[in-house]
Amino acid sequence: MKKTLVAAAVAASFAAPAVSFADVKISGNVIQEFVADDDGTHDANGSAKTTADDGLESKAAVDLVFSVSEDLGNGLTAFAKIHTLRDNGTSGNADQVVGLKGDFGTIVVGRMEDFSEGKVAAMAATDSSDALSIEPNGAYDTGRAEGGIAYVSPSFNGLTFGIAGYALPNGGATTTTDTVSISGISTNASAGGATTTAAEITATSVSVDYLNANNLDADANIDATDIMVEYANGPLLVRVARESIDKNATKAGASGQDQETDSIAISYKMDNITLVGYAFDVENGAGTATNDADGYFVGAKMAMGANTFGIGYTEETDVDASSGNVDSTNGGDNESWMISVDHALSKRTSVTAAYLDVDDVDANADKSVYAIGLKHVF
Repeated sequence: MKKTLVAAAVAASFAAPAVSFADVKISGNVIQEFVADDDGTHDANGSAKTTADDGLESKAAVDLVFSVSEDLGNGLTAFAKIHTLRDNGTSGNADQVVGLKGDFGTIVVGRMEDFSEGKVAAMAATDSSDALSIEPNGAYDTGRAEGGIAYVSPSFNGLTFGIAGYALPNGGATTTTDTVSISGISTNASAGGATTTAAEITATSVSVDYLNANNLDADANIDATDIMVEYANGPLLVRVARESIDKNATKAGASGQDQETDSIAISYKMDNITLVGYAFDVENGAGTATNDADGYFVGAKMAMGANTFGIGYTEETDVDASSGNVDSTNGGDNESWMISVDHALSKRTSVTAAYLDVDDVDANADKSVYAIGLKHVF
């Protein structure tokens, strides 16, 4: 009797309706690097240190990506991605998107990078380091936007186009400073029946900065548009993009100009060697008519057994008398070059080493930096 009941229960459990789950994938990488400059006077970002030291810094980075997809039938697929970053203990969000794809192409909404940065400029990377980089046009890229919507067409004999719009925070938002007075605060300690002052704060004040919300562009308008055309044919990949940012969403605000960015990137693979080229031109950077920038990057990657070697050179000219990216008095170009090697211990684990040299028109930013690290991809 008991055996019959047990058998019936087992049969009932297998006969229960099947539950459908979406396909979930977890991926990412963890890298720990140790970075040192040639004389201990600059940090890994090129900023001058107040006190020179041995120049050694620890740089840790974690990328964690959750991807999910679901087959909706009739050739339609739903997908979503959450990408989080953690650099040296500081957490941040990268892409957080949801979308649909099918024969019509792909539609994506959410927090994402623009095409100019995430697709075109991203090709200008031939190194294996996370802490060091010579990717150009860091001053005027849009970064990631919370309110993005993008469409990417299917491929027509290797030709693909995309168009995107982004609702950006108003770069012209101002910061308000309030002064808060602190007085009469003291810390006392008793020793042997006598009270002594261990620490004391009197007659002082602190300044508190906060963003004036009235200056935020919260009207949900499309503040930036980005159009990209891609051509892929065997070893050849070409991407061209043009981005326009409305003046109201720039730091200059309504009194400024629309920021315009044109960019192109080309890569060509020959057996174990990949050649990369990238060029860009920015007009009215940050909404200011006098802010213009242009530059280029050339590089190559070569795989030899368990080693992948990378080399890159970039040159950038910024005309920006107000913030001194390249001041009009000295003039000149920012030049950087970088070499790296990635030695694979397995398909997922590798040892990385890189050397970066920067020749900036601002003498304070000239630097030579070395990095070595251990990386695991999952």
